[in-house]
Amino acid sequence: MGNAVTLASLVLAAVLPATPAPIAGLHFLVGTWSCTYDAGPVRMAYATTYAYDRDGHILRQISSFAGGGDEELIASDATRGGWTAMVLDDQGNATVMRGAGSDPNHIAYRSVYPDAGIAVTFDRVSATKYTLHATVRTGGKTITSVDTCVRAER
Repeated sequence: MGNAVTLASLVLAAVLPATPAPIAGLHFLVGTWSCTYDAGPVRMAYATTYAYDRDGHILRQISSFAGGGDEELIASDATRGGWTAMVLDDQGNATVMRGAGSDPNHIAYRSVYPDAGIAVTFDRVSATKYTLHATVRTGGKTITSVDTCVRAER
């Protein structure tokens, strides 16, 4: 009986269509992008590349700019619902952010570690453009910025 149940489960798994993980909605990001960070008088160009990691369950972003860079891991959080992003910069700092909802075209993140001083909203503008609107509160100051990224020429 046990083998029949196992066989039936395997057959059903093979026949039924798999529900794509929410991270699949971010597939358009895979590749290289040219970005501009704009925070008032501060403007900086950077390059960023996205690729799948952990058997396609996590999207890894590696960014580089003059004098530095960072790495970000993005995952769909099935347990809590929503998104988790972890950023590690070249200075050894880590930030963990969480975003509610399942829409991969609009994700509003809020930092949960080391504090709640960062809010970032990701918006897909098109298949070749996205923006990040950020507000960072630190040391009694508030910095607002907009990053605009366009797919790099292939």
